[in-house]
Amino acid sequence: MQPVNLRKLCFASISALLAFSSVQAQEEDYTCGTPEDVAAALGKSADLPKITKTWSGNLKALVIKISFSDAPYTIQDSTINKTNGTINTLYHAMSRNTFEWAWSIHPVILHAPGTKADYGANFSSLQSWISSQMTAEGLKRGTDYDVYVASFPQISVGWAGLSNMRDADWINGSYSAGVTGHELGHSLGLPHAHSVEAGTDMFGIPGTTSQTNEYGNPYDIMGRGGSTGHFNVLYKWRIGWEDSAEVKEIKAGGVYRVYASDNAVHKNRVIGLKVPSGNVNYAYWFEYRTISTTARLGAAVMFQGFRTATNLDSWYLDTTPGSRTSGDESDGVLAVGKSFQDKYGTNTFKVLAINTGVWNEDGWVDVQVNWNGVVSIAPKTNHVQLFAGPSAGSLDLMGRAVNGLNHANVLTVKTVGNATRLVLENP
Repeated sequence: MQPVNLRKLCFASISALLAFSSVQAQEEDYTCGTPEDVAAALGKSADLPKITKTWSGNLKALVIKISFSDAPYTIQDSTINKTNGTINTLYHAMSRNTFEWAWSIHPVILHAPGTKADYGANFSSLQSWISSQMTAEGLKRGTDYDVYVASFPQISVGWAGLSNMRDADWINGSYSAGVTGHELGHSLGLPHAHSVEAGTDMFGIPGTTSQTNEYGNPYDIMGRGGSTGHFNVLYKWRIGWEDSAEVKEIKAGGVYRVYASDNAVHKNRVIGLKVPSGNVNYAYWFEYRTISTTARLGAAVMFQGFRTATNLDSWYLDTTPGSRTSGDESDGVLAVGKSFQDKYGTNTFKVLAINTGVWNEDGWVDVQVNWNGVVSIAPKTNHVQLFAGPSAGSLDLMGRAVNGLNHANVLTVKTVGNATRLVLENP
């Protein structure tokens, strides 16, 4: 195996453990960046994405233990096994018991010849050495492992975990479930669970990285959710861990009941709503969680398509914005009675009720979608709204014709309700 190009890595550093009185599990605060060159290109719209790959059964995860000339490897196999068990508990629940990591620990500690300082100054040299030693040990991908997890004494590189987004993860120092489980999420192809944090602005300007937190989702292990934080509903959809009936793409107004997504059972009911925005490049995802006490207060809202390089990342929206500090998102759910309007259209969303006191798979939130039948197209700085005329049936929020509309329909300038509008009519 050749040394891994550091530009293709995504790494995570635990800079602090934040314990909030309103959150049951500790949140792990990561610092890193997702490389642009592994992101998919932006699609024509934020449609319900195709499933990237359905992960089922198991993948073989091999732990490689490494010591340095000035630092022995001190983590006991019992600790590693306990951590791996915690990781599998989460992955079992997220996949509804359809996927797990088949763990093994290489029995021999590999003794790297350099010092902690050597590898802190030149980590790629440690990567190369690990690859050569695995070859010397006769360890083969697909036979002995699908993903290897290299664990070694802490070095000064500023991160606690690193992944090549495929078959190799590196754990720096403490072998924790939050960090290791996070890096394994990258090995399944998932990016970070970000948030939009634009000060007092709930939405921010898409593509503006200064208005985001890379690990801003406080409930997702790919954000700051720690070892109990399920992947969000968009990410579970991408890797095939949700049934088609469990994710509903909204095409009309109404009140929609969304059941808790952080559960371990299939009950053939909706656990995620996807509502296209007025701008076809963006969409909203709604979910409900019960593990965290702050998440129980309302619906979590994610924005799909915020970053212009990809429309597959999830961006948690802080519906109570107020600062740029990491942790501000902990009051970000759309609580009962709160509402907001689509930034690119006239549709509004409101949480009407939650199943108070039920903090398991039977917990739910009722989301009201007030849909005004408007399709808004906003290329660059221009803004055009299309209204379905009375004889033209209707359009869904993505601008796709329904009820018999087709390419033969025409746009007509009309006065509707004392306003000049561009109306879609049947000829």
